Amino acid sequence: MVVAATNLKNGVALSLAMAIVLVPTVILSLLLRQKLRFPYWLGTPVWTMAAMFLASLSYYVIRFISVEITDSLGIYLYLLASAAVVSPVFTGKRISTLPAAGAWALRYTGGFALAALIISAIREVLAYGTLWGLALPEPLRISGAQMPFFGFIMFGVFSAGYQWVRRLAAELRSFGAGLRLDEEGGEELL
Repeated sequence: MVVAATNLKNGVALSLAMAIVLVPTVILSLLLRQKLRFPYWLGTPVWTMAAMFLASLSYYVIRFISVEITDSLGIYLYLLASAAVVSPVFTGKRISTLPAAGAWALRYTGGFALAALIISAIREVLAYGTLWGLALPEPLRISGAQMPFFGFIMFGVFSAGYQWVRRLAAELRSFGAGLRLDEEGGEELL
C-alpha cells in the first residue's frame, strides 16, 4: 500500500483510510468469532464485506484532503480492505477482548501511518521537489522516485531499519536486565 504514497497527501489519505477500515473490521471480526461464535467460513465473508464497505466510505472522508486523491490512489484504497481482512485472521488467537482488539488495530494503524508518512514525504521531495504540494527552494529530483519500485525499495529499507531498531532495543533491554541481576547477585561482569 505504501507504494501508492508518492506524495504526502496520498500518505495522509492512506493512513486515514487505514484507520477507518481496520479498527472497525478488527473489532467486528472479534465480535463475530469470539462473542457470537461465527465459524471462520461464515465470519470471513461478513468482515470482508464490512471492510469493503468501510473502504468505500473512506472515499468520502479522504476527499477533503484533496479532490483528485481517490483517482491517484486507485485500487490501493481497496487493497487496504484486504489488510483489514487478513490481519484479524492472523491475530485472532492472541486478541480476546474488545479493548485489546481496538488497541491492536490502533497500533497497527499507527505503524502503517508512520511508514506511509515518512516514505511519502521522502518520495514527494525526491520525485517532485515539493512537500504537500508546496515547492521547495532547492529541490533534489530523482525521476525514479515516482515509480512503484522506488516505493518497494523504500519500504524494504524502512522495514530493515525498523527491525534493526527493535533488535537493538531488545539487546539493550537484556543488557540492562543483566546489569541489574549482577548488581543484585553480587557477581561481577566480565
